[in-house]
Amino acid sequence: MSGLLYKHFRINYASFLFTVISAAITGAVLIVFCIFIGPDGLSRGEDMQTEVVMSFTVMYYLAFLLPSLTSTLLFQSDEKKVCAAFAMSVPPGGKGFIESKYWYILIQNLAVLFILFLADTVSYGILRGQFRAGSVLMLFFCWRLLISAIEVPFVVRFGSQKGIAIKGLVIAFVAMLLMIYLMFGDISWLINSDDPITAFKKWLESGKILFPISLFPFISCGAYFLSCKISIKVFRKGAENYEQ
Repeated sequence: MSGLLYKHFRINYASFLFTVISAAITGAVLIVFCIFIGPDGLSRGEDMQTEVVMSFTVMYYLAFLLPSLTSTLLFQSDEKKVCAAFAMSVPPGGKGFIESKYWYILIQNLAVLFILFLADTVSYGILRGQFRAGSVLMLFFCWRLLISAIEVPFVVRFGSQKGIAIKGLVIAFVAMLLMIYLMFGDISWLINSDDPITAFKKWLESGKILFPISLFPFISCGAYFLSCKISIKVFRKGAENYEQ
């Protein structure tokens, strides 16, 4: 297992380094932004607070988005019958081969989470405790795990190109369900508000969604574990479609 994991890091060294450096740059930019506005900047009004929240949220999510863009290379490099035969011939077998890929994706996302947690801690000190995004970072981390849990089995079974297309259809379906809820669900708290961002924050703090959010880390981790088991099951069938 350790040898296979080392292989993934060695082959994808550039993409992993790019992801880590991008996360570090994101954190540095946000720290500089906090130094620029200063601890008194957030006291200028709700408009400034909204801008800070939106800026941090977008930047943090983009940092977590990069691992998903580079993880495709993790599978494309092994989509050959020779690589599949090699994976099944080594002691860990196909099970260890697939598990090593899941460990690589997890470590990559954990590295981003660790770097952004450091940046958030420094920002928290600069702003004298007026803003912290630790819970948002955990939600983004769990969300990326959930997306990977959906994507990887399709990639293993159908290949990187078809798998990503199928994942896109799944995400589009989820987005459609969200749009249906926005059209017909109870969102009066959002429509009747002059400041949607503040209304959304109050909704999150009201406790109505606290229980589902508290379950989300367990759901995403469970889905990631289950996804790994499914990928192991379909690996041999997917390898039959690989090119020479």
